[in-house]
Amino acid sequence: MTEFACGDCWRNENLTFAQRLDPAHIRRSLRHLLCDEHRARQEELRAS
Repeated sequence: MTEFACGDCWRNENLTFAQRLDPAHIRRSLRHLLCDEHRARQEELRAS
């Protein structure tokens, strides 16, 4: 896999709602790649 893939976009496109709530599928690290939209959302959440 050589192309950029946002971790949050991938989760939204490939996991069901129930899987996104399952602790096994929850992102454990903030070190994964994010698109500009999701990166801005994460920074906004950290600032508040």
